[in-house]
Amino acid sequence: MGDATLEIEVVDDASVEFINLVDPNGELFDQQRLATGETTTSFEILGRYEDSVPTGDYELVALDGDEQVDTTTLTLEAECAITDVLWAAENPDMEWDKNSPVWDKNAAVLIENKGNIPSLLTETQWTGAPINHLLSTETKSYYHETRLPPGETTTVYSGGRIYRTESPHSSVDCGELGTESLTVTAIVQVGDNPSYSQQIRYGGTEQSCDLTITDNGSDDSLSENGDL
Repeated sequence: MGDATLEIEVVDDASVEFINLVDPNGELFDQQRLATGETTTSFEILGRYEDSVPTGDYELVALDGDEQVDTTTLTLEAECAITDVLWAAENPDMEWDKNSPVWDKNAAVLIENKGNIPSLLTETQWTGAPINHLLSTETKSYYHETRLPPGETTTVYSGGRIYRTESPHSSVDCGELGTESLTVTAIVQVGDNPSYSQQIRYGGTEQSCDLTITDNGSDDSLSENGDL
């Protein structure tokens, strides 16, 4: 597996004119032609601008004209999981854009790809976050174009003030809220869309909101106005 392509090599003495890649649904995913003397070719897996790419068992079929020379099966999976959601105020040493005075309201999502092919993150969808209460919206979306390499964990910055509870025109009355569940869903091009939930306890008042994030049994409290 290359950067975004599946690399194929045939043995030197094989007479192969075409190689078909058949997807798990039995449909022809792609076909490559080998010129005389060529022994390598590739199939583009990521970046085909499709809504999704089927994952599962693919069949490679080598053809010499209409005659089948050989066939092999390989499993292509992009198994993505969100492993953590980080609040900038609690992780100031990360690579945040600190040009904004409210940079510490941002979030970062850690996405692990446990599969053997890359995927592509195209969108994160946030529900139940402080920003949703501030904007009175059920879901807030941010768009991305982030490659998720296989076997790696990628840090994706939210692009928005996920933990923000006040703006020049409105604010969240945190005294009226209890414990809320923040859920982020990653929309990926290959594989299933993973989700992750985090519990946030609201306290304080409309003028001074205190957020406490409870995740995996740990309690770390920071005030929205910067006080502990």
